[in-house]
Amino acid sequence: MSLHFRLEVVSNHDHILQVSLERFAHQGIAHTTIQDVADHAGSSKANVLYHFHNKNHLVDVALAPALEALSALLERSNESATHDAGSRRVFIDNFVDFLINHRLATHIIVAHPYLAEESKSLGRAHQLMAQMAEMVGEMTDGEEDRLRFGIAVSGATYALVSSGILGVPGLDDEAAREGLREVLGQMLRLEQPEASR
Repeated sequence: MSLHFRLEVVSNHDHILQVSLERFAHQGIAHTTIQDVADHAGSSKANVLYHFHNKNHLVDVALAPALEALSALLERSNESATHDAGSRRVFIDNFVDFLINHRLATHIIVAHPYLAEESKSLGRAHQLMAQMAEMVGEMTDGEEDRLRFGIAVSGATYALVSSGILGVPGLDDEAAREGLREVLGQMLRLEQPEASR
């Protein structure tokens, strides 16, 4: 009888990236130093700098997967952006998945808009958010609808990334995903009330 164990090995590079996302999200980019990342990663400053040229490079590499995912989401959504509930539901489901999968990166992007001109990755995030606003305009019908959609999407984003500040206990990913989809569906009137079905 042989036992097989699957060990998930995280490279030093990836471990440093994960720690940097946590540090940037919890205390901000300005207050996070390379030494701080090294200390929390159980590494040396020299080792962090071996993998990443400087803090700006570390920020750019740490945010890259989230920015690629957001860009892909917007590209897919733009191809099918219509006013109908089905198109909105697909966008909301994909957006919620993005928020859950890239929670820390989203927090960093939302918390640091003032660095958009100084940081390549945050500048790209700013561009993508502008594209999303434009796409929302194409998926909505009138100012009231656009306002409702914008509040729902930005509110969900803020609630998820600021759950600690708001005193909302951290939900596991699946519970957060289900809850956000349900609340957004109701806010955007994607589900018809029982009486009108």
